[in-house]
Amino acid sequence: MFKSIRAKLITSLLLSTAIISFIAAGIAFYDTYRETYKQQDRTLKKIASYITSPTYLASGFSEGDDNRIAVTWIANNQPHPHFQLPEKLENEFYNFIQEQGTFKLSNNQNPRNIFTNLWYGEVSYRGYLQIREDGILVIMQENEYREELALHAAWASLMPLLVLLPLIGCLTFWVVKRTMSPIEELSNSLALRQEQDLTALPLEGVPTEITGFVQAINQLLARTRAFIEQQKRFIADAAHELRTPITALSLQAERLNNQEMSEEAKSQVQKLNQGIRRSRDLLEQLLSLARTQNKDHKDKTTLNLHNIFSRVIEDLYPLAEQKMQDLGVVSEGKTEFYANETDFYLLIKTLVDNAIRYTPAGSQIDLSAVEKDGILEIFVEDNGDGIPEQERQRVLDPFYRVLGSEQQGSGLGLAIANQIVQDYHGNIQLLDSQNFARGLMIKITFNKLQNSFNANS
Repeated sequence: MFKSIRAKLITSLLLSTAIISFIAAGIAFYDTYRETYKQQDRTLKKIASYITSPTYLASGFSEGDDNRIAVTWIANNQPHPHFQLPEKLENEFYNFIQEQGTFKLSNNQNPRNIFTNLWYGEVSYRGYLQIREDGILVIMQENEYREELALHAAWASLMPLLVLLPLIGCLTFWVVKRTMSPIEELSNSLALRQEQDLTALPLEGVPTEITGFVQAINQLLARTRAFIEQQKRFIADAAHELRTPITALSLQAERLNNQEMSEEAKSQVQKLNQGIRRSRDLLEQLLSLARTQNKDHKDKTTLNLHNIFSRVIEDLYPLAEQKMQDLGVVSEGKTEFYANETDFYLLIKTLVDNAIRYTPAGSQIDLSAVEKDGILEIFVEDNGDGIPEQERQRVLDPFYRVLGSEQQGSGLGLAIANQIVQDYHGNIQLLDSQNFARGLMIKITFNKLQNSFNANS
């Protein structure tokens, strides 16, 4: 069975047209066949009325006679060599068959019985017998004549419809394709959407039969978007509300450091401070994730990526210096992008902070940005231990961390970066380092033309 609506429509339309065509041809054949017998009888009777002296008539069909009419005279008491007739006959129409050159009356004397006449094994004739004083006048015509007329009428009805079948098929295919094109466009647009894009599907050009289905999808998207927004607000509000008690705990823990206590107590206070610091970092990252997911009221401007690099290096250099890491920019030139400055600062800062934390002391971290044919590429590359290839896609999910890492973290850093990249319709890839013997290279790609269009619209 066909699953395609297009195939079902075209097949059903062509099949129904073909069936109707053959039915019309059959009706035309049957109607013509029945009507011609009336005309045939009138013709035979009229010919008989014109013949006054049948004694000199020749028997048989005349060569080249398209009407195939034969006139025969059978004298009384003189058997005809080509006719075998019953003794009692009337002035009437009869059906004849020819068997081995001899004409006999057919068992079927109903000229309207089309099926018997068509399927009869012998050649059939329609004849008119006129009984006269000295003999019988026989006027006959071969039935094939009216069968040819009926077939001609049938083909005349059938052929135009058969010729139109390819045209009907092509026209139906074009109409269905044009009608279904909005559905295909919706399907393609959904396939290219980002995971966070829950905007309603457009209804322009959608067929009426599909409109209800699309509206139901839009309602589902609206409910899903409302639910996700509720979860985002909950995370943001919870993180914001927890900042105050965490800050208070941090201040109290710092005051404990100034108190005289045993070495064991100092060790416990130090662990307490580390736990509070991790909790504070987690809250900050949750707030950052909530801000990146909030796309409303973000001011955008043309950014110079190298200026963003400089700000990030300035802020994070103390961390890199503690681990004696070489942190710097290896690209030159003016690379610009239209975006929100806070978003891109957070993006670069998150990636560089991850690189500093998860690469060993003395490692090298390079930042670069290049632009070619409207495509902007940003690279953060290091010569650390890297990330196993099978883990590279998973680390972009929130709260996922690679097992065996010595660093304490929440697993939100790369998730925040991935969210920002998706918001600007970009692509983030985690690859093997190209400039070092080992390490990780994070490659981010943006289409400047696409983001410029989105900004203008």
